[in-house]
Amino acid sequence: MIHAVQLAPRAPWTTIGPACAMHPITAARRWQRLVARGLVSVLVTPGPALLRRLAPAYLDLDCRPANREAVIAALLGNPRVASITIVGSGRSLFLTLMAASPHALADLVLTQIETLPGVLRTELYPITQVYGEGSSWRLDALERSEIRSLDRRPGRPLRTLALSGRHRALFRALSLDARAPVAALAEQVGESPSTTSRRVTAMLAAGLVSMRCDVTQEAAGWPILVNYLMRVPAADLDATGRALAALPENRGSFAIAARPNLFVSQWLRHLSDISYGEARMTGALASLEVLDRMVALRVVKRMGRILDADGRSIGVVPLDPWHESVVTPPAVTDRS
Repeated sequence: MIHAVQLAPRAPWTTIGPACAMHPITAARRWQRLVARGLVSVLVTPGPALLRRLAPAYLDLDCRPANREAVIAALLGNPRVASITIVGSGRSLFLTLMAASPHALADLVLTQIETLPGVLRTELYPITQVYGEGSSWRLDALERSEIRSLDRRPGRPLRTLALSGRHRALFRALSLDARAPVAALAEQVGESPSTTSRRVTAMLAAGLVSMRCDVTQEAAGWPILVNYLMRVPAADLDATGRALAALPENRGSFAIAARPNLFVSQWLRHLSDISYGEARMTGALASLEVLDRMVALRVVKRMGRILDADGRSIGVVPLDPWHESVVTPPAVTDRS
């Protein structure tokens, strides 16, 4: 069922259920139980066309150990800090940032992050090209015929869509729940359901939004997260990035503007798979050099979802790259 929703994030249960050999009502009930337990969620992220208009980046952050929890608490509710990961390997935190412009990105780093008490060092890696990201990652649970009937990824955008305040409001509403009924989305943005439905379809077709079904790493059977900072000759960057994005264990592949010019993220089944995964990448691509690797100790926030120590979703801060002010961190319910 999760694989089916990954393929068709907003498909009705009358479509999802039969593909999983379930009655639609049964599928809907089972899905709600998974959501209630924090095991799955359907996210919206900036699509490729929107990412080209924004200023996304990764940020290494080092802070005093005594200040780490306070720094996390200060960043948790910021809608421009999409993800927060506690890592080893010479840094305290690894962040994913989504800002509306290079100027807004600089303001976020210089005035809202570097000024936090206890922050010792930051290093910014602006994202310049997306070769593969989480919305393309799939569980291997359905037959090929079922996949063909469900896979509804939009094709190449047919035209450029101007981004308005209505689009931004709908992006924020979808960030709360990308499977929300059209009527609920329409109420949030103050439009008719028919207009909202057309706008969602247009945003997907224009590449302004991407949708993905996220599942906890433990439940998916891929509990280990490893990020790599790599370098390849500039002439080989695009081909290498696309080749790495095709590997099933790779969750993301991005060109970045720094000494390392390629960032890759992997989900693995065991710690012992780290050396295998790295060898698989470097063995096939002789020009690829691994400059640094970081094993995640805990993911605190992933694309707006606040996660507990077991990786379960316990809250959401809607992504808002256009947000300009500091927000108060939300209250989080402990599921333990």
